[in-house]
Amino acid sequence: MFAKWYGLFICLLIFLPSGPAMATGLPDAIKQVRRSVVAIGTHQALGQPPIRLMGTGFVVADGGYIITNAHVLPKLLDAKNQESLQAFSGIEANVRNFELDVVAEDAEHDLALLRIIGGGKLPALRFAKNMVPEGTRAAITGYPVASLLGLYPITHEGIISAVKESSFAAYSQGQLTAERVRRLRSSFIVYQIDTNAYPGNSGSPLYDPASQQVLGVVQSVAVREKSQVSAIEAPTGFTFAVPSQFVSALLARNGLPGY
Repeated sequence: MFAKWYGLFICLLIFLPSGPAMATGLPDAIKQVRRSVVAIGTHQALGQPPIRLMGTGFVVADGGYIITNAHVLPKLLDAKNQESLQAFSGIEANVRNFELDVVAEDAEHDLALLRIIGGGKLPALRFAKNMVPEGTRAAITGYPVASLLGLYPITHEGIISAVKESSFAAYSQGQLTAERVRRLRSSFIVYQIDTNAYPGNSGSPLYDPASQQVLGVVQSVAVREKSQVSAIEAPTGFTFAVPSQFVSALLARNGLPGY
């Protein structure tokens, strides 16, 4: 009798999923996460073209706020022609747009917190509380080169290949300028990702496909050159992301839940 029950127990251990196997797979994670990912741009009714796309963002807090990179935001809106900051959610013909205003910026970490005007809400993403080590699998979902590829969220998966200082370059004494010294002093830890990303991916969430928690915000993509067959710039494979802890701090400073 013992042998019978012991054999059944071993069979259950073999076939019962454990750890990551019990977590959501990448296809399901993409389906869930992309509901919270938006394209960031401007709208101007009489503009040519009327929509100008500049990057990606994702929904946080109670669903009425969006995080993106500060450098994604337009330097100036054409108020005379009623140009407005907008978020675009969905895919092509089913895209919805939401007018935005800027709540706060964190220039040091290249982050911006936006609010959906008019009470509109979308599903919000949650953040990982701790830094993750090199080798952690991660995905990004965003709207790369949307002006060419259209409004369709695209996902890439890879690993966090390094956790390093944001001041990447080592300068000789003769190359040290006041600006470079300032950057070295304000350096902070970022994730380097081996995931392919393109211009337009700035502001995309970097997330764990298993838990769907945001690990960071894609900040910059090192671009090598433009492809000879198109206007799309070819990535070098060096993509960087600001860890989610800095986003949580920005939310907390503005009275919003950070996790």
